[in-house]
Amino acid sequence: MVTVSTGNQGEGPRYYPSGPSTGQYAQYPQNPYPHGGAQGVPPGGDPQAGQHGGQHQSGQYPGGQFAYSPYAEASPPGDAEPRQVRRPGTMVGALVLLVLSAVPFLVFGVLGLFLPISKDMFPPELGLDAMLTQYNVTFDQFLQAVRLLLALVAALALVYMGLAVAAFAGRSWGRVAVTALTVLFCGFLLLNLGGGGASSLLVIAPVVLAVAGVVLMFVRPSANWFAARR
Repeated sequence: MVTVSTGNQGEGPRYYPSGPSTGQYAQYPQNPYPHGGAQGVPPGGDPQAGQHGGQHQSGQYPGGQFAYSPYAEASPPGDAEPRQVRRPGTMVGALVLLVLSAVPFLVFGVLGLFLPISKDMFPPELGLDAMLTQYNVTFDQFLQAVRLLLALVAALALVYMGLAVAAFAGRSWGRVAVTALTVLFCGFLLLNLGGGGASSLLVIAPVVLAVAGVVLMFVRPSANWFAARR
């Protein structure tokens, strides 16, 4: 039998074991919280807090912070992470064709800046002497204008290659820009195409390469790749 004493004022109830003690171990009360509390749980506390060391059933600590668990599943990647899309082979072919179409103009423009140029290098049917006399310019002035034009051609060829690389990297503005330049260059070259011969072949070959490169950028694999990168 257990005897309960109210004790002094301000103190909790005291428990006294009934029956003799063995002399080795003190007898303690079995339920120190008589008001419905579980063992290890203070009066009015949460029973789950006593069982789990203060941890909430949902796996959260007080304050709403989740407990770390090495067995928790990794969260799926968010929408903010960019998707890795493999570049199709058509874009590789487009880059190669576009660069090859601009190489002749780049080489021709660079060589024209450093190689010596004389009147004998111009075909007689061009009528260079009559043109110089008509516009009242010397050959040196004409040569400076030619070198300036060749420098512009080389610069435009470099810009064209740069836009092709930008399109190859997945930039939509690069694809649009290289397409617009291809239309302008091909139109200009075809309108000023000569009567035939080797010179006409040198003009037609870059036009065919450039058009084929632009077409490869708009076929289905390339179009799907650009759409997936947006």
